[in-house]
Amino acid sequence: MKVIVSAAVSIDGYLDDTSPERLVLSGAEDWAEVHRLRAECDAILVGAETLRKDNPALVIRDSVLRAERIARGQNPDQTKVTLSRTGRLSSDLRFFTEGEGEKVVFLQEPLPSTIHQLAEYASIISVPQLTASSIVNELERRGCHSLLIEGGSQVLDMFFKENRVDEFRLAIAPFFVGESGAPRLVHEGAFPFDKEHRMTLLEARKVGDMAVMHYKLEP
Repeated sequence: MKVIVSAAVSIDGYLDDTSPERLVLSGAEDWAEVHRLRAECDAILVGAETLRKDNPALVIRDSVLRAERIARGQNPDQTKVTLSRTGRLSSDLRFFTEGEGEKVVFLQEPLPSTIHQLAEYASIISVPQLTASSIVNELERRGCHSLLIEGGSQVLDMFFKENRVDEFRLAIAPFFVGESGAPRLVHEGAFPFDKEHRMTLLEARKVGDMAVMHYKLEP
């Protein structure tokens, strides 16, 4: 399965700031590209914290993109995937209430006693340990050929450190956040792609007022 990470950061490397409101990093042009990338993938994954904070719908609104998916034999909306260690996810979240695609929740065993509430709205997949590999392997087994990951930082951190990312689209907004407590792209630690093992830059482009880089993560 092909795994693509798409992320937007401030010029000093932050995914968000510390305010209660979601920080808008991308402009209209960048969002248009991200929405097309979403439509090209079988599934999209975000972490539980992103669902709780931003409450994204993660559905495809554009009628042309939906028609293209139908023509390819796909569901108009991609499969939506999240993961949680606690299972504390409200069934009122737009992740569950919007879109025609399947909703999938990965949970680490043992399952919480309240999980039956979510099972009415999503497919529950339990794994002995929540890892990038366990998620990729299970989605592959269910027929998923491409997965787009959009965050948050703990999810990105896990997939990058386990070397389960094939391509990386990074959009950089032209402003600083400058808040040490704000979430960064990843956390500190050891990564397979370090100063001795560099990613391959496929292209760098100006998209609106943002710089967009596309990397291939080759072994």
